[in-house]
Amino acid sequence: MALFAKNWEETDRRLRAAVGPELQSGEEIVGVVHATQAKTFSAELFAVAVTPDRLVIVPLDRKMGAAGEGESVTRADVRSSSVWGWGGSVKDFLAGSSGNEIRLETPRRSYKLMVLGGTAFENALAGDGQLDGLEAFIAFLQSAKQ
Repeated sequence: MALFAKNWEETDRRLRAAVGPELQSGEEIVGVVHATQAKTFSAELFAVAVTPDRLVIVPLDRKMGAAGEGESVTRADVRSSSVWGWGGSVKDFLAGSSGNEIRLETPRRSYKLMVLGGTAFENALAGDGQLDGLEAFIAFLQSAKQ
């Protein structure tokens, strides 16, 4: 159990609520993660929900509510991706921050997402929902490359 399990349960609940309106009737969430993307003097927050057929990426406000229209990304929409520098180009691998990012390029935009989880220390801080969502997110990106 994670050190901050109670907080992560609430985070998971809020993330699922934020992406809920973007789901199609009967569509299930396999996993959901909280991710950030650095900007010059701030950060963008996102909920990334994984369904069996697509990713739903929803911008979040500071209270983890939806802050705009989400993006639907099918496997065919994934132009390129890398997980912690692996699976992308040599440039992605050599980038100074690639060890902490999941990069994803879609027809609409490019994402450089930082997601908690993936190391023993981060796994201890993250909740089960975050870790399950991270695993589903990575599996989706790997399946999109095939």
